[in-house]
Amino acid sequence: MTFYCRSGKLLAFGMLAAFLMPACAGAEFYSYEDRSGTIHFVDDQGKIPAEYRAKKQVRKDKYDDLPEEEQALMLEKDRKEREAARQNETDREERSRRARSEKEKHEAMELERKALITPVFISGRQVFVPVKIVNGSAETEAMLLLDTGASTSVITPEVAARLNIEQSENARAKVVGGRVLRVKRTILGQMQVGPVRRSAQEVMIISQRGGGFGDGLLGMDFLAGLKYTIDFRKQTINWIP
Repeated sequence: MTFYCRSGKLLAFGMLAAFLMPACAGAEFYSYEDRSGTIHFVDDQGKIPAEYRAKKQVRKDKYDDLPEEEQALMLEKDRKEREAARQNETDREERSRRARSEKEKHEAMELERKALITPVFISGRQVFVPVKIVNGSAETEAMLLLDTGASTSVITPEVAARLNIEQSENARAKVVGGRVLRVKRTILGQMQVGPVRRSAQEVMIISQRGGGFGDGLLGMDFLAGLKYTIDFRKQTINWIP
């Protein structure tokens, strides 16, 4: 068996190929360089041309100089060390994988926790909630006063204009004091507060006097069935799944 090489890279490949050949006790390999600079590797010195034999190099296996019984013991020791090294590497990769998995799980839980917290603006006992409102292709943000006493959510004409609301129907709404107002009513594509979304949300369009309820009211038609707490100190709504 003969291997040739002319460059450093090929030399490395040739040596690797030689050492990858099946090993046996007492095996020797030989190398020599011819006039053209090509290095040859052979497993029998009889394959070396006579003119190059004086310059041959003998390449022995690691434990060729040991008695056969000691060779076997050392080779077995090397095998066990290689297996232990491979197992250590496997264990290290498994620990690394588990650490990544735990980190990703923790990050996912933290994102879920943060998604359940909505910052609000609190003035006195009034809680103004940021609401994302969608109507067709139009979208806007509004600050609605959380009002558990309002059966229907309300937006102002200014918010309705930002949403390009063109179709609405006449309705009557009873306000504090029992007074009945003529108002407009419409169905929005979506309203969202924090992680909570409501589709096909009905709202009243009512002009306010004095700006008492911001951009409108967030009523029970949106809040019904939801569990939440209000942290007045941190000014947040904490939604309970």
